[in-house]
Amino acid sequence: MIIEWHTHVYSPEEAAAEAHIWSAKGSQTWAGRCPMTVENVLDAQYKAGVDISVVSNAAHYMRGKSEKDELGAIRTWSDYAAELQERYRGVLYGFATILPCGGPEHIKEAERAIRELNLKGVLIHSSHKGHYPDDDEARPFWELMQDLDVPVFIHPPHVGFGEERVKEYRLASSIGRPADLCLAISRLIVRGILEDFPNLKLVGSHGGGGICEVIGRMNYAYEMQEEAFFLGSYSPMKIKHEPEYYLKKMYFDTVTYHPPAAQMVIDTVGADHVLYGSDAPPLTSLKPRAIKLVEDLKLSKSEREAIFWGNAAALLKLSEDGLVVRDNAVNH
Repeated sequence: MIIEWHTHVYSPEEAAAEAHIWSAKGSQTWAGRCPMTVENVLDAQYKAGVDISVVSNAAHYMRGKSEKDELGAIRTWSDYAAELQERYRGVLYGFATILPCGGPEHIKEAERAIRELNLKGVLIHSSHKGHYPDDDEARPFWELMQDLDVPVFIHPPHVGFGEERVKEYRLASSIGRPADLCLAISRLIVRGILEDFPNLKLVGSHGGGGICEVIGRMNYAYEMQEEAFFLGSYSPMKIKHEPEYYLKKMYFDTVTYHPPAAQMVIDTVGADHVLYGSDAPPLTSLKPRAIKLVEDLKLSKSEREAIFWGNAAALLKLSEDGLVVRDNAVNH
């Protein structure tokens, strides 16, 4: 069995819109060919032998919306995600998209999406227009997420940290987004979000954007205390343990495109905190490659099953009735 954790869908309204996907000079648009449609998700799922997909909306278009239009777009997606979850019951499960620093109305929308629409979790951006999810404005969001007991999937926005230097060679996708994600996760750790909300179910996309490689540097920055005064301040102190302690409380997907990187994630947080994902669509050809990546890792049978479906099923609270392998799927 395979549960796909990381695949994206846009609402029909946004899929059809000529929304800019690049804000630099010489802007590009989807030109009416947005690949993030439910039809593409189901087609890729069928061809790859995936049993269940978690559909989320990366909502890269939020960057170009005015503040007054953000909430409407978020509500439209929540309603559509719930519609898909009902239409493809047991095949697709939906996540809401929320701006943690968006204020009380966004918090209300998050609660509506989970309590009323029965969506299975929430996707947030690692940053949005200069706001990061460790900001004080986001604390009501984290309080609600802990209370609702649903996974929060952290995903990069269209462009984040270092955008002034990633406008060429597709560096926004390959370098800028992982860097923004790594920064966001590191700030969530040192700013005490996982200390203050210890029961959060936090899932980092893209293998954490390299956080597992640099966690040792974060540990020594914490451990050196006053000896490392020349590196800058470490106050106010908001954590009681080294950063790796909090990292191991998180979950990460396998969307790294590099087997050693995926293996590092597993070696750092354990196979019981890793989820299979492909980030397909938009590029549906990535799905079989993502499956092979997991199959080729140095894993026991039980570890591979946990990554392919067991860990995701637990986070989504799926009963055995919701884990039926369909005829079109390959039973791994």
